[in-house]
Amino acid sequence: MLAVLLVVSWGVAGLLWKREHDRASVQERIALAHGLALHAAELRGTARGMALDLGLAAVRIHPDEQTRAGLIDTMVGIRGYELTPDVSGEVVLSDDGRIALAGGDEMSVWDLTTWLDPKIVNKSDRVAVLKDRREGMSMTALSGDGRTALTGGDVGDTIVWDLTHPAKPIRAAVMAGGKNAEDDASVLAMALSRDGRRAVTADLGGDLTVWDLTDRSRPVRRSVTRFLTFAIVGDVRLSADGGIAVISYESSLSNYRAVMVWDLSDPSRPVKSADLVPAEKYARATAMSADGRVVLVGDAHWAEVWNLDDPSRPVRTATLDVPLRDMYDMALTPDGKTALLAGPSDSAILWDLSDRSRPARLAALKGYTREIYSVALGADGGVALAAGPGGVFLWDLGDLAEIVADPGRAACGVNPGTEISKADWARYTGGADWSDYKGEGLSDALAVCFIR
Repeated sequence: MLAVLLVVSWGVAGLLWKREHDRASVQERIALAHGLALHAAELRGTARGMALDLGLAAVRIHPDEQTRAGLIDTMVGIRGYELTPDVSGEVVLSDDGRIALAGGDEMSVWDLTTWLDPKIVNKSDRVAVLKDRREGMSMTALSGDGRTALTGGDVGDTIVWDLTHPAKPIRAAVMAGGKNAEDDASVLAMALSRDGRRAVTADLGGDLTVWDLTDRSRPVRRSVTRFLTFAIVGDVRLSADGGIAVISYESSLSNYRAVMVWDLSDPSRPVKSADLVPAEKYARATAMSADGRVVLVGDAHWAEVWNLDDPSRPVRTATLDVPLRDMYDMALTPDGKTALLAGPSDSAILWDLSDRSRPARLAALKGYTREIYSVALGADGGVALAAGPGGVFLWDLGDLAEIVADPGRAACGVNPGTEISKADWARYTGGADWSDYKGEGLSDALAVCFIR
C-alpha cells in the first residue's frame, strides 16, 4: 500500500511539474514573441527587411492579436511609396485609384498607373498642374471617373476642370461665389457627385450652393440656401447621385461641432432632413458611402458609424476607439465597408466596417513621417493616399485581404526562404536559446517560416 501511495504521489508531482513547466514555456514564448514584435516596430523606418523578418518570427512563435497586428502593419508599410515630398493640404482620388489630385495653391495631377505596377521601376512624375493666377485655391474635388475636377478656396470662385485627358487639363468654366459680400464668399468646402454632374459648395457666409454640371462648360446654379448662421463649415460629403449631402460645421459662438443631413433630391429646393448628433457632440470630420446610407463622423480618440437608411432618422450603429489625439480627415470606400482615418500622427488607420455594428481595425498605414491632413481611398480599397507637410504618400493595398486573413502565411508566400542569422537572433532576443524554435537543416541561421 505504501509503495502504491508513493507511486501515486510521484505521478501527481510529475503531472504538476509538467503543467508548471508547460505554463512557463508558453509564457516564455509569449514574452519572446512580443519582444520581437516591438523590435520589428522600431525598425520599420530604418530596416524594413529586418522588421519584416522579426515580425514574422514573432507570429510564428506566438500568433496573438499583438504579433499579428504588428506584422500586418509592417507588411502594409512596405507597400508604401513617397509620391512627392512637396507639402500638400489636400488629396483626392478617382474610383479606380488611377488619377489623383494633390497640392495647395496649385493642384498637381498624377497618373498612378506606374506606381501601382511593381514591375515598373521608373515611376512617373505628375502629368499636369491645375493653376490659377489668384492665390487661395486650396481645395479640390474629383468625380468618381476622374474626368471632372473642382478647385477653389478663398477667392470665392470655383473652377471646373475637364480631365478627360489628365495630361492636358482644360479649364472648362468658373462657378461664381455666393451672393453674400465678397469676404463671405470664400469657399470652405466642396463636393462632386460620382458622375460629376452635380456640385455643391459651402462658403464662409453660410450659403450652400447646388450646381448642375451636366454641361461642364456651362454650369447652372440650381439653388443658394442659407443653411448656417454663426457657424463655419468643416466639410461637405455628397452621395454618388448627388441626392444627399452631409455637412459638418463648428459654431462660431462656442466649440460645438456637429453634422447635418440635407436632402438634395430636388436641387432647386434643398431641405434639411436631420441633425446627426454624435454622442461626444464634437464632430470634426465626416465621410459617406456612395449610396448615402453609411456615414462616419469623428474627432479626437473616437469615430462613430451612422446608418442613414432613413435620412430623416439617422441611427448610430457603432463607436470606434481611435488612438488619434485629433481627427483631421476621413475616407470611406463607396460601398461603406472600408474606412481610413487620419490626424496629427505619422500613420493613418484602416477599419473594416463590413459589419456596421462591429467595426474591426485592419491596419495602420506606416511610412509617412509627419502629421496627415488629408486622406483618400480607391473604390475597392486597393489604393490609399495621405497628404500633409511631409508631402504625399501612396500605399498599394491590393493584397490587404490576404495579409489581414493570415499575415504569417502571406509573408512566407512572398519569401518562404526568410532567415534570421544566429547573430541577429542573439541580438534581438537577448541571447535566447533558439534550439526550441530552430528547425532542421540550418546550423547558423533560423528558417523563419519553419519555426517550431
